[in-house]
Amino acid sequence: MKKILLVGIVATLLAGCVSEEQRLAQCQAKGLSRDACYIADQNRQAAINAAAEKQALENAHEAVQHGQAAHVADPLREASFSANGIKASINNGFTQATINGKKATVKRFNANFYEVRGAGYVLSISLDADGVTDASWNKTHGRDNGILNVVQK
Repeated sequence: MKKILLVGIVATLLAGCVSEEQRLAQCQAKGLSRDACYIADQNRQAAINAAAEKQALENAHEAVQHGQAAHVADPLREASFSANGIKASINNGFTQATINGKKATVKRFNANFYEVRGAGYVLSISLDADGVTDASWNKTHGRDNGILNVVQK
């Protein structure tokens, strides 16, 4: 796709090096009528413009597709999490959280993954378009870990 665009740009630049009158004169020197040469030159210009327009539309379509693929809904619903000895909650904007009643920090890795740290725990929260899909916990020191029960509001 980029090659076609590059060829179109180069052709346009090169076409600018020779005036229309020079192109018509070169065509007439081959024994064709001025009308036939004019029509051929107009067709050549139309083909160059059509190729450039087609490439621009393809680039725009690709940009839209890439933008849609990169965008994932970020369902920022309030949620609470629980497990053995852990009670955590996160607000509707996923900006504030508590673990066992103590303030915790929220780190957003992308639209699908958050990490909450505080009170000696690290909570990992995975999301999709419908909300929280998985949540797990780890102790900041040691190897204790587990799965959290999730209640979305």
